[in-house]
Amino acid sequence: MRLRPPSSPLRDETIVVRLPTPADVDALVRFGDDEDVRETIWVPIPTPCGRADAKARVDEFSRGWEEETDAGPALIVADASTDEMIGIIFLRAREHDSVELSYGVARGWRNAGVATAATSLVARWCLNEQQAARVELRIGKPNLASQRVAEKAGFRRAGVVRSHIAATGEDYDDLLFTLR
Repeated sequence: MRLRPPSSPLRDETIVVRLPTPADVDALVRFGDDEDVRETIWVPIPTPCGRADAKARVDEFSRGWEEETDAGPALIVADASTDEMIGIIFLRAREHDSVELSYGVARGWRNAGVATAATSLVARWCLNEQQAARVELRIGKPNLASQRVAEKAGFRRAGVVRSHIAATGEDYDDLLFTLR
């Protein structure tokens, strides 16, 4: 399955989910100074993150729609009133016309429904516009907050999937949540 970028931003009253733009570079530089990013790695950037690194990462997020990259394709979650980046959603085509989503939201925007809203918008777009057979979330067993996001966004727990991190050689079990 080849993912195509949305033809227009996905939105609700509080957030916009859109393609990355050069304006996101400044947000990544700020996130690189945030201790939370260092601890949670919700956006894959160096910490601290210099302007050149931030620009390279935004370019990679965008290029992911055209070619395979480590961090793309990606969609930016932005505050609807300011268009400032407050989160990110990564998409990965999986077998059997499935799409996996992974996401992160900046600390100041957590527990405000942002992750749930963004995940819902992107999942429904994947099902309706991308014609995905299903959308998957792979969530670590201890990550109760993401499990609540999945359930609030309409996903159902579908079992356990074995994951492997090539960079570290580690294997671990994730909970699999799906939406059809």
